[in-house]
Formats: sequence, C-alpha cells, structure tokens
Amino acid sequence: MKSRFLLIPSLAMLILSSCTTAGDTLLPGISGVSGEVLVIIEKHHWADTLGSSLRHILQEEVDHLPQPEPMFSVIQLPPVQFGTVFQSHRNVLIIKTNTGLTQPKITVRQDVWSRPQTVIDMEGPSDSSLARYILESGSQIQQRINQAEKERLTSNYFKYQDADITARLKERHKLSLFVPRGYSFDVDSSHFAWLSLETPTASQGIFIYTYPYTDPGNFKPENLIRRRNTFLRRNVPGPLPGSFMGTEDIIPPVLREFTMDNKYFAEIKGLWRLEGRGSMGGPFISLSTVDEARSLVVTVEGYVYAPGEPKRELFRQVETIVHTLKISD
Repeated sequence: MKSRFLLIPSLAMLILSSCTTAGDTLLPGISGVSGEVLVIIEKHHWADTLGSSLRHILQEEVDHLPQPEPMFSVIQLPPVQFGTVFQSHRNVLIIKTNTGLTQPKITVRQDVWSRPQTVIDMEGPSDSSLARYILESGSQIQQRINQAEKERLTSNYFKYQDADITARLKERHKLSLFVPRGYSFDVDSSHFAWLSLETPTASQGIFIYTYPYTDPGNFKPENLIRRRNTFLRRNVPGPLPGSFMGTEDIIPPVLREFTMDNKYFAEIKGLWRLEGRGSMGGPFISLSTVDEARSLVVTVEGYVYAPGEPKRELFRQVETIVHTLKISD
C-alpha cells in the first residue's frame, strides 16, 4: 500500500432455456451500466406483492462490502413503454401473469435485441404463485445476472489486456491473467507481484504470491489468512510507519472451495484493513490453487480502496480478473 493509496440448485418448476437470435452479429451493442437490471412489469404489480418479491431478490445487500450496497441497480418499466429505445438493455427481466399456465416457469434468452444481452422471462398462472416462485428461484436469478456481467467483463479484459503485463506474468510467474490496460506493476519479485490501477477516487489492485505446497492443510482458511498477512506485512506497507494491509477479523473472511477444469481452487472473500495506525479498508478476494509442476501454492488476490464511493462494480472488476487465473504449462 503506497502513500497515495488514499451450481444452480434445481427446482421442480424451474425451466431454463437459452437461445441466440439468428444473425445476432448484426445486433447493436448493449446499453445500460454494469449491475443494472431493467424490470418490465405493470406499474400496479410493481407496487404489490410481485414488486416486493422482485425488490427483495434484486436489491439484496452484497456480501463482503464495507457498506451496504444492493446487488443490482433496478429500473422498472411498464410493458407499454418497452420499445426499441429500451430493448437494447444489457439485463432485462420480464414479468407476466399467464392464466394458461398450470405452474410458473422461467426462460433465459441470450442476445434477443442486442448483444451480449440476457433476457429472463418469468411467467405464472397467478400473481400469488408467481410471487412465491420469484422468491424460490431468487438465487438462480441473481446468479444468472451476475454471471452475465462477469462474462462481459472477461470478454472485454481478454480483448483489451495489457500485452506487456501478460508476457511478464507468463515469463516470471508462470501464470496468465486477463489484466486490462491501465494497470501497472508496483512490485515484481520472484515470489510476490503487485499490480495497481489508480484513479482520483479509487485504487484497485492485484497481488500474486507463491509459497511451497506441503499438504492439503495449506488450504485451510486460517492458513491461507496467515500466509496472506505474512506476505502483505512484508510487501504492502501503509502510509504511516509500522502500518500495513492486513485482514479484518471482526467479520471473518468466507471460504469457498470448488473445482474448475479438474483443478482445485480455494476462494476467500473478506475485508482488509490498515493494521497499525489508520482507518483505511475495503473488500478483497483471493483465489489459491496448486502449481503442481513447481509444487507451489499460487494465490492471486484483488482488492478495492474507494473511500466514500460505491464499491460493488469496482469489486466485480477485480473479482473477474482474479477468476481468469490459469497456471502456465
């Protein structure tokens, strides 16, 4: 830290389908900003139980942020106003009652009026059954929209990655990340690297560190946090003497383990804080795996520091970079 560092569970009634419009390469680009959802629903339904159910799932607070922020920014529009101007929106959620149905259903469509677009249609035979169904399938809706946003970011970062950073990471650290232009190296040693993107209002950063793999116990959360604190105490000093970036333990970090491409990963999300003197802090995510060829634990971490600013989308951006991690052959 520098001195300027100011698996979708199935539901019996859930029907998911995906289709792409023919000739979609001719579709316009999407509109709207990341994390924004356009909800097409009648005004009187938005004011009753249906709207309440939708707001409950779409504006649920995001975990692992220092201040409350809703999961999505929601715009409500009645169907009669849903014309060409709005049809290019990135995320569209269409709510309808259909008395011809026997049970509620959900359909996911891709690139209907623009690309890369996600359109989710939810229908039910009655308002009450549809409201219940919205609550029951809330986590699936959240996951689908969040995944769409991350896929868009990943695609952009792949297109606009910094070629010099890409080559340096592969040569020196034997891994690949889609790091977009604008980032620069602050530290680059054999076992620790630090990339950052600085703006007048925010700092975003990526840490990369490695250490010997001994046994599966390396991936216990307490051991991952201990290693994190050791590396950051040594390499990420704060603006005041004796201060450094540490880990907030009042709200304990959360571990998630998963396998991707037959490779084990341990993900931790939590809050960092300035240890020593100071009151700086923000969210972080770390992703750890094994480089089997070198018998090393490899950790890639993203953090955000943006005092007084919304952090949801900034955090989504570093999380997306972290999840592009690939160990080089």
